[in-house]
Amino acid sequence: MEAMGEALLKELEWKVSAASGSVSTLYFGGGTPSLFSLDALEKLVEKSAAAGGSLSEITLEANPEDITPQRLKAWLSMGINRLSIGVQTFDDNRLQWMNRAHTGQQAIEAIEAAYGAGFKHLSADLIYGLPDRTAPFSRDLEKACSLPVDHLSAYILTVEDRTVLGKNVRKGVDSVAPESLVEAEYAELCAHASKAGFDHYEVSNFARPKGYAQHNQHYWTGQPYLGIGPGAHGFDGKKRSANASNNPRYIAQVSNANKLNDIKIESEVLTKRDRYNEHLMTGLRTKKGVDVAALESSFGFNPIAEDPALWSRYINDQTILALGGSRFRIHEDKWLIADRVASAFFAID
Repeated sequence: MEAMGEALLKELEWKVSAASGSVSTLYFGGGTPSLFSLDALEKLVEKSAAAGGSLSEITLEANPEDITPQRLKAWLSMGINRLSIGVQTFDDNRLQWMNRAHTGQQAIEAIEAAYGAGFKHLSADLIYGLPDRTAPFSRDLEKACSLPVDHLSAYILTVEDRTVLGKNVRKGVDSVAPESLVEAEYAELCAHASKAGFDHYEVSNFARPKGYAQHNQHYWTGQPYLGIGPGAHGFDGKKRSANASNNPRYIAQVSNANKLNDIKIESEVLTKRDRYNEHLMTGLRTKKGVDVAALESSFGFNPIAEDPALWSRYINDQTILALGGSRFRIHEDKWLIADRVASAFFAID
């Protein structure tokens, strides 16, 4: 852990020096940052703040079992002002199935402790589309919405090939939830969150007033960001970069480097076509949608021109909603198929 902290600081210093502009948000995510050294976290915050600008939002992903009074106090003192807590579900049976180390009650106590310690911006992560639930999804929603959180992130359970779940599904040991259940739970999620005062502002994200995640919105609007650490991705507005994802390999690369260019960083320069497709994909995942005139002005492509007949059909059946002017969005009911809708209007070579 000490070697990782040193490598992160080294890479951060180089990348901040090489970047233009100032840092406005900071997000500690991926892996389990709530277990990371408090001293190392504080140094990373200080180094980021030294880049100039104002760190208006500093988020830390935290597991419920890692949240203690001592850590809460330390995180607050170093400037962390938002926690994203990996609840997943309050159903102990499903938590054990997911090999999570916490219980539903621990998740409740962790959120209440964080709020009591002074965290006013708290996000709870939930998973829907879980097979073989022993308690209905409505109980997760009721409990989450009754807690002092101003943000919810809710994700569909996905089965990845190179995972224990993926292997178990292939062997028939585990099953996947039917699409009808996923659709029903999504509808329940939207309705319950709205009733509890949450705005569905992105396909997987819901916020109460002043609870919107500033950092995440940078990704969805195509703003530049720096990625620090193993497996981290960055974007400077035109080029995407990715670090080695293996922890020991990453530490070795950075430790043995004398300058930023010595680190093996994969990169890809995005064409205007690539950037148009990406803006369309991410923009249509949000409540604000996309401005098709701005897309054409910036990148030379317009989704309506890519397939006028399909666009007209989607407007008529309200898959796509007109927001006024040249701005459009996907209807909330259709966000489950948002990627399919957006990709139909990609500019293809």
